[in-house]
Amino acid sequence: MALGMVQLAGWLSEDPSRSLSVNVSGVQLQDPDFAQGVLHLAEASGVAAYQLVLEVTESVFFDADCSLIKQLSSLRDAGARVALDDFGTGYSSLGRLQDLPVDTVKIDKSFVSMVRTGEERLPILSSMINMAHSLGLTVTAEGVETAAQADYLTALECDSLQGYLFSLPEPGERLDHALRRAEEALQALKKVDSRCSRTAALEV
Repeated sequence: MALGMVQLAGWLSEDPSRSLSVNVSGVQLQDPDFAQGVLHLAEASGVAAYQLVLEVTESVFFDADCSLIKQLSSLRDAGARVALDDFGTGYSSLGRLQDLPVDTVKIDKSFVSMVRTGEERLPILSSMINMAHSLGLTVTAEGVETAAQADYLTALECDSLQGYLFSLPEPGERLDHALRRAEEALQALKKVDSRCSRTAALEV
């Protein structure tokens, strides 16, 4: 986390809409000083708290204690966002989303992979996206590998897309390369579909 902040601090400062996502485990959240530690790292690195996205899996909320919820709430109060990773594969239900301290749901790639031609009827995907939006949450689709999947999810008003269609995971020093590849993929999609703009999430 600290290395990511240091490597990307300059890039993040160029555009306030940019963000840095980091995976957080249940073990880390059991540390009572975790939230303050993250905020201290951000301040020391010159990264604004609102540009941080902490990604947690659904299993973190299984029998979650008050301390864990407090950690996430403290981070959110400071401006950071919390994303529920791999949504649909764990313990949470769509109905329980309203009780969790999260801002974004990330639809697991196992659901995205159901889209093969783009002609499918997949009510489970539309239900996930619509329910999340009705709760004021944004939605990211993971594992997007084809233009057909990107178009299908865009038509369902998914907020952002993440996957190999845009870039492979890259080390921080190859950020420029990853950004160029993602921009090329977005431009190719826009040529065939001008419905709306898309946001690509990169793994760096």
